[in-house]
Amino acid sequence: MSNLSKIIFCSLCFSCVANAAHAHRSTVEQIGDYLQLLVPAYAFGMAMNEPDWDGVKQFAYSYGTTTAAVYALKYTVHERRPNKANNHSFPSGHTASAMSGATFIHKRYGLDRAIVPYLMTGFTAFARVDANKHWWWDTAAGAAIAETTNSWSRLLKWHVNAGPKPS
Repeated sequence: MSNLSKIIFCSLCFSCVANAAHAHRSTVEQIGDYLQLLVPAYAFGMAMNEPDWDGVKQFAYSYGTTTAAVYALKYTVHERRPNKANNHSFPSGHTASAMSGATFIHKRYGLDRAIVPYLMTGFTAFARVDANKHWWWDTAAGAAIAETTNSWSRLLKWHVNAGPKPS
């Protein structure tokens, strides 16, 4: 396992443990919190399981770019959350995280392998709106950012004609 792989794996594990500390949240919200990490972890695992290091690089690039774009917007736009907790509602990082994994699987390995991750992403978006943490347009923007960064990552030279082809 490469150093990058270990870093991503450890980060995802740490995030799961950190989420467990918030047991006061509703069941729907907790499931959404876990899915935002489970979907990209599954995508990363798929790339690691295949003899596909270009896929690992593509995932790292698209997930990192998605995260950077989301946080840049959160700290630039300053949209108030529906629950008025802070001004970092736009866009939804949870939805962007889950969508990044689902879109990676779709673009890299085919729609048939991405249907369940897309459903999980939809539930994550629902959970964020249901928990009064985001407006619906925040979740739509998070999903759009993830889709866009995944599309851009496919244009990189190291990805062209590499790895398994979608079915």
